[in-house]
Amino acid sequence: MEEPMKRAIIVYESVYGNTKKVAEAIAEGIQQLEGVECRVVKTGEIHTDEICDYDAILFGCPNHNQEPALNMIKFLERASIVHVKGKIGGIFDTYTGGNKGVALTKLRTIVNEKFPGIEFLGNGFSAKVEGRKGPLAENEVKVAWDFGKEISKKLVE
Repeated sequence: MEEPMKRAIIVYESVYGNTKKVAEAIAEGIQQLEGVECRVVKTGEIHTDEICDYDAILFGCPNHNQEPALNMIKFLERASIVHVKGKIGGIFDTYTGGNKGVALTKLRTIVNEKFPGIEFLGNGFSAKVEGRKGPLAENEVKVAWDFGKEISKKLVE
């Protein structure tokens, strides 16, 4: 009997398109293994109940004033009624200057609080953006792709 397709979703927030590029690179990495598909959606483009339909759920957003983007926080608040126990989780953020990991750490705390039972793969990662509007720093797309591939490996094991 054929194994059912494993499904991942990346829910992101992006202002200038840099976090979207990271989300798309992660999705490409996830889809490198056969039998795994990935959907990429902005926070306002998905009903919170839909995240239950996926085996892996990733959240990503830019660092805004030392916090995760407000639209992501609002999405997580709304989605907290959804049961995700046993699902694989991942988080990422984009940052400028010396703010590496600031929003990521807070995002992880919020996701842990709102979604007990989600199994995080690693600590996630922060992608550096050169200047407020971008572009992404060199090599960040590759790091995102590799992160996606690790999620995919976890899904099929």
